[in-house]
Amino acid sequence: MGVIAKLRKQLESYQLHIDFPKDLPLIATDYILISQVFSNLLSNSIKYAPVGTHIDLQARAENNQIHVQVKNESPAVPEEYLVRIFNKFFRFTAADRVTGTGLGLSICKGIIESHGGRIWAENQPGRFVFHFTLPLEFDGNLPHYPQENSDE
Repeated sequence: MGVIAKLRKQLESYQLHIDFPKDLPLIATDYILISQVFSNLLSNSIKYAPVGTHIDLQARAENNQIHVQVKNESPAVPEEYLVRIFNKFFRFTAADRVTGTGLGLSICKGIIESHGGRIWAENQPGRFVFHFTLPLEFDGNLPHYPQENSDE
């Protein structure tokens, strides 16, 4: 995975585990955009998870889709923020301690939704997990981005 090579230096301080079955179906995606999703989710994990902890990538085929999970050992996100973390510029942490623009997760949401998928996050005991799904069936159309209404 090119993203792992790109983030190799930052990931050296973590225990990375990748669990993608050998028989995981191939799906049609924009490689560069999906790489950006992995890069953003891993970068987020690196920012918030304590050094030396686990970051796990897991993918499974289920219900006509691929379900990917990026798990880390960062602190829990308050429940009221779990949906809002995917909004543009939303950050609930102190900006003086964590760098970034607040766009990474919003970009992930746009990319996943443009591929016909869904993205969300949840707290699990001792873990924080990003989930996203991508459909197994390709409808023949390239991913598209909704045009923002300039009147808003």
